[in-house]
Amino acid sequence: MPSLQGRTALVTGGAGGIGSAICRRLSLDGALVVVADLDREQADRVARGLVSDGGRAIAVGLDITDQDQWRAVISQTMETAGGLNILVNNAGGARIKPLEALSVDDWKHDIDVNLNGAFFGVKEALEALRQTASRSPTVGAIINIASVSALKGSAGMPAYSAGKGGLRLFTKAIAVDFARRGYRIRVNSIYPGLIDTPLTKPLFESRLKSGSDESLESARAKILEQYPIGRIGRPDEIASVVSFLAGDDSSYMVGAELVVDGGLTAA
Repeated sequence: MPSLQGRTALVTGGAGGIGSAICRRLSLDGALVVVADLDREQADRVARGLVSDGGRAIAVGLDITDQDQWRAVISQTMETAGGLNILVNNAGGARIKPLEALSVDDWKHDIDVNLNGAFFGVKEALEALRQTASRSPTVGAIINIASVSALKGSAGMPAYSAGKGGLRLFTKAIAVDFARRGYRIRVNSIYPGLIDTPLTKPLFESRLKSGSDESLESARAKILEQYPIGRIGRPDEIASVVSFLAGDDSSYMVGAELVVDGGLTAA
């Protein structure tokens, strides 16, 4: 039997490269997946694909920086699925600029998307997760997708690094709190390195704009030199770790940090 059979998972940024891979993996593992994304049309596309492959999925539009929208999505999830077992705060984004070019609006954007969005998600989903866990033999799971930028300085990304760094300690704080309060909800975080999605292109382009490189190919090659494994990651390699943290095989993991970066932070 699939390891997540009978559970419901809500994934933010579910239409993106990493998000859609997470949705596919959780669906294959038996979960009913709520594909949440700012782009409702693309969320619908992902959900239809999961259903056509024999899974169960619904799509919802969600601006993660809007608490009222979060409240509506959690309510819809409970009405449609009857419960919520897994919350994956995956949605994120970056304004790739050095500090002197970073506006106050840029700063607020990255903090809103990478930190406040997860706060709103946990805040609004907590009671649903607790209720579901109280009547289920399995505990709930919250999985926050941070970044290696939360572990080491990322040049040209001060706001993104601050947001993901905040998400790191937010995760630990609520993980300890929920465990001690007996909520039966485990909270853990994942720290991806560079992953091969359309969102990697702006990073390469930023090196061209700064004059660090003369072509996208040379920018990519220099970034790859930082990775001992010799390549950037695939979305499914993040999705498999999400599946592990969502399931019972990680039952003793609370506030854990799983780094998935091809050796970048180990070097």
